[in-house]
Amino acid sequence: MTSHSADGSASLTTTKGRHVGAYERFKLGEFLPALALLLVGMTALVIATLSPSGDNGQYAVIAPPWSRLVDTIALIQKADGRIVDMGGPPNVIIAHSTNPDFVQALYGAGAWLVIDPMTLRGCAGLVQETL
Repeated sequence: MTSHSADGSASLTTTKGRHVGAYERFKLGEFLPALALLLVGMTALVIATLSPSGDNGQYAVIAPPWSRLVDTIALIQKADGRIVDMGGPPNVIIAHSTNPDFVQALYGAGAWLVIDPMTLRGCAGLVQETL
């Protein structure tokens, strides 16, 4: 049963005679399954979008944020890769390798993330301008 108070706000009367305001009807626990599904779905979408395709054997290698350029270069060399391009942040380098295990070798050498370089250039805006 709905009743209105003196200030005009509506409330519901439960079977136990307790008044429940409009904002009290929903509890956070009721939304947890939907929030969990949203989080899992968004995580899967980000992983699928950023996963390196390996086209032309090129990969965008992202080292820890505190890495200097020499640290990032050493990381790529440790994984037996070649540097293709650099010029953005010192912890981001485009590398090349024909080794099918190159991505795992990069992670083993300390890379934080290895993604498709086209995604990095297009979406993150790390495009070098040439004259």
